[in-house]
Amino acid sequence: MSQFLETMPPLERHHAARVLALCPTLSLHGGEALGPGAFPESAYLVVEQGILALASRSCWGRRVILAFATEGSLLPPPKRDEILSAMTNSMLITVTPAAHRALLQHPLTAEEVVAQLLAAIGERQESLAQFANVAHAERLREKLLQLARLHGTSVDGRVSIELPLTHELLGQAIGSARETVTISLRALEHEGFLVREGRSYVLMGAPEG
Repeated sequence: MSQFLETMPPLERHHAARVLALCPTLSLHGGEALGPGAFPESAYLVVEQGILALASRSCWGRRVILAFATEGSLLPPPKRDEILSAMTNSMLITVTPAAHRALLQHPLTAEEVVAQLLAAIGERQESLAQFANVAHAERLREKLLQLARLHGTSVDGRVSIELPLTHELLGQAIGSARETVTISLRALEHEGFLVREGRSYVLMGAPEG
């Protein structure tokens, strides 16, 4: 069962599961990327499995990550000049306009859909606000705090960000060069803000919210 449905009451969950079961699904291998042409008739996408990054290209050709999405997330399909990349093996449910209308017939299901889409908008607004900070290390700090709130697991006051992040991906998320991210990460590690454990970044204090 999709994590998107888990918080719904039983009746609404049953209705939504029946609707989503009729929607097309799409599997992506890790590293695979798709553009707008792959989703010609999609109102939005539900991440059934895996981790994905939605990215755009700026007018200078630099790739900018707009959002990370994990299981249960709702995503708009890629628009012109956007690309959806699978960071791990992933599966998507393509919610058609007809399926979207069917989901909205149940008020509580409609509330969940709207809440998820508003959360996605809020994430993008927070990401945009981070670009106002001219200090690269502080911009990176804000991004890591955001990712910890959205995709983190808290244990004993520490938060592990459950995303396979590379220096290059972090650079694309904050509009900095990979080399600048490397220097900024060293500075944040030196001050005790984070540590690296395997492929995960661990923040040494739980972020608010």
